[in-house]
Amino acid sequence: MKIIRNWIILIIVVFGISIALFSTGRLHNIYIENKEKDGYLPVKGVTYSLNGEKEKKIRENKRGMVEGKGRSHELVIKYKDENGEKREIVLGMTEDVIIFIPILINNGENWIEEFDK
Repeated sequence: MKIIRNWIILIIVVFGISIALFSTGRLHNIYIENKEKDGYLPVKGVTYSLNGEKEKKIRENKRGMVEGKGRSHELVIKYKDENGEKREIVLGMTEDVIIFIPILINNGENWIEEFDK
């Protein structure tokens, strides 16, 4: 009887740990590049924020990185356009990606690239 009770307790603990790991998700790396690519020039004054965290600034010809844990993330990119007006782009992500800011802001193609760790 004790052996059955111990097995049931073990199964419940393993099942509980599995649910906790599934709900928290895995760690994702999101790289934000503000470098020249495909003829698109870097943009000045770009900031980004992942899941409502504090905004971080990314300078020209630099790469920023944020780590997100969970199944989905909201990335907010803010910049000023040619007229000096503030613009905001909201992106949803779920995987490890590289985002090319100059291509994204200028509505180009291939502004996102997935990669394997």
